[in-house]
Amino acid sequence: MKKTILTFTLLTFVLSTFAIGPFTLGIKGGINSSKITTDNYSGTGVTFNDFKSDAKSGYNLGAFARFGTKVYLQPELLYSVKKNQSNSGALNQKIDLKTIQVPVLLGFKLIDLKLASIRAFTGPAMSIVMDNSRVSYDGVTESLYDTKNYKNNIWDWQLGAGVDVGMITLDCRYEWGLSNTSDANVSKIGFVNKGNTLTFSIGFKFI
Repeated sequence: MKKTILTFTLLTFVLSTFAIGPFTLGIKGGINSSKITTDNYSGTGVTFNDFKSDAKSGYNLGAFARFGTKVYLQPELLYSVKKNQSNSGALNQKIDLKTIQVPVLLGFKLIDLKLASIRAFTGPAMSIVMDNSRVSYDGVTESLYDTKNYKNNIWDWQLGAGVDVGMITLDCRYEWGLSNTSDANVSKIGFVNKGNTLTFSIGFKFI
């Protein structure tokens, strides 16, 4: 976590040094709805071809910086909690994934009015899984599914749109999983997964 915060701080400093145009700093928070997908698998008493997943609501809190106007770069540092519930036959799985997430977004201002502006943005996001994430299973020895089986770094891609009204900024974005969230060892079932997340957030620019 310390390395992530240091990386974000250095990135913000470098961008502020070379950025053209105004610099904005703010805080933000929002809600998300996450759903996981998995590859079909059948073997060792486990079948994934009837895998079903239900989206669950989580949240995120953090800070962002923005460099530029019509075209801008926006790095963020977020504490993100994503939840999901899924099942495959008799196996039920609940995930409470807590991460430090660092999106780096390239944005474009599409419409610029006096009182408001509309923009679009896209870019990668890296997440570091925290130790207090949880997973639970019904009818299975839970020790087989330790959250240590999560990968340390998870990569996603985000695409979204936003509206700025004065110092208030509103975002809606969708996030696709680029990497598996966990070990591909089938003995650790439920973790050969990629996550997809829809997020709505509101922020306040104080610089």
